[in-house]
Amino acid sequence: MNAGVPPTVEPAPRRVGRFGSLIPVLLVALIGLALTGCAHRVWNEPIGHLSADQRYDFRNRLPNNPDDTFVVLAFSGGGTRAAAFSYGVLESLRDTTILVDGKQRRLLDEVDVITSVSGGSYTAAYYGLFGDRIFRDFTRDFLYRDWQGELIRLAVRPWSLTTMASRDYNRSDLVAAYLDRTLFEGKTFSDMSRNELPFVILNASDINNATTFSFIQQQFDFLCSDLSSYPVANAVMASSALPGPFATMALRNYGDCGERHRSWMQDSLEHDDFLDRRHVVALALERYSHPDRMPILRLVDGGVTDNLGVRGSMMSPVAHYGNVADMAGAFTPERLRRVRHVLVVVANADIYREARWSVNGNEPGMIDMLHSSFDAALGILNTETIALAKQGFLMWESHVNSLRSPDEPKVKVRFAILTFNQIQDRGERERFNAMPTTFRLGGADVDALIAQARELLAKSPDYNSFLGDLDHAPVAYNSKRKSR
Repeated sequence: MNAGVPPTVEPAPRRVGRFGSLIPVLLVALIGLALTGCAHRVWNEPIGHLSADQRYDFRNRLPNNPDDTFVVLAFSGGGTRAAAFSYGVLESLRDTTILVDGKQRRLLDEVDVITSVSGGSYTAAYYGLFGDRIFRDFTRDFLYRDWQGELIRLAVRPWSLTTMASRDYNRSDLVAAYLDRTLFEGKTFSDMSRNELPFVILNASDINNATTFSFIQQQFDFLCSDLSSYPVANAVMASSALPGPFATMALRNYGDCGERHRSWMQDSLEHDDFLDRRHVVALALERYSHPDRMPILRLVDGGVTDNLGVRGSMMSPVAHYGNVADMAGAFTPERLRRVRHVLVVVANADIYREARWSVNGNEPGMIDMLHSSFDAALGILNTETIALAKQGFLMWESHVNSLRSPDEPKVKVRFAILTFNQIQDRGERERFNAMPTTFRLGGADVDALIAQARELLAKSPDYNSFLGDLDHAPVAYNSKRKSR
């Protein structure tokens, strides 16, 4: 296998003399100025008349999998490092075969939900749109490409500079449009999670309200907006818009509509304790009800509020219409009575890197101090989020089992966490921790990340317990990668 596939690079312009070389640049600049008005932000549309089967939510897009099994994948942030790590999980599940109703099925085909943040959202969105095509094209079209270099070259083109001079068009809009053309092929959420593919939840952070923002119709209801027509590329850009290098992604908050008024929200505001999570979420959603004071939502990287995309989306009152205890968005009462085997796989590509100032015992400079403070806050948030997410699923397990009679089968949740901290060899662990959070990695590093995800999943006690819980040992599992 090739170590990497270089991106297509446009040839440098031919030099024709001191003044002659300026003519093409001036022409491009003039054309760019003329076209500035042609580059427009892609806004979300008002909700209009959205029929029940057009809604991008659990009820319409969950695959028709057996009722007794429920599988959730969570892909963290971390640039190409996270995208490759999560891709390795998909590969591993593709190559794991189980028996379902006496028939062999890939475990990948039993996945119900993929929730993702930042770099992990590229993998999740691509699989949610194109399915198994990901195993043919994604390494070439994304993982092995120098996306960071491409985006820098894109940003400094004269036409790009002039379009970004517009008040309603920024560098994140520019990148989103590029992703739409080159990676996601103009697809919208009306194309996502079709043909028995998992329900994909892409997550960003709403900095107007300091909360997670999930790209599902339940969230868009509170903006009185239709998600189905919104470009997937824009949602991926919002999910990965790291503050600083990228600008915010913007959504319009429209005037009133019936979908905005949910009884659970008013009930929470009136009766829940002010520290209750449902109450906190309801307070943020209530602010959406005043578009005169919040006409535009500004979204940034989902890792700012939840770098794993589990608790802020899969365990969110928004996703479950206020009833997280029953996961009412994902489970009908009938399916809730039948579910027995639940697997949650968290692919956490977070890293820990020793800072040079720390190793040398020096005082950190201002940039180093800000960078390390951000890393510290994110590290604590990740650890707490994993613990709370696991606790939330185990509380759900206990709640569901309490509803069943003594002679009914009980539900069992297996929570498999994959992290570089589980790598026993110190040198290997340090190698992965040294991989930067960028959108450019060497082919050897990409391959190592994919292989490491497969190895960690194969060794996970909870994952193997889940396979045992199914009462069907895998009839075929290959820990090595298939040729591509």
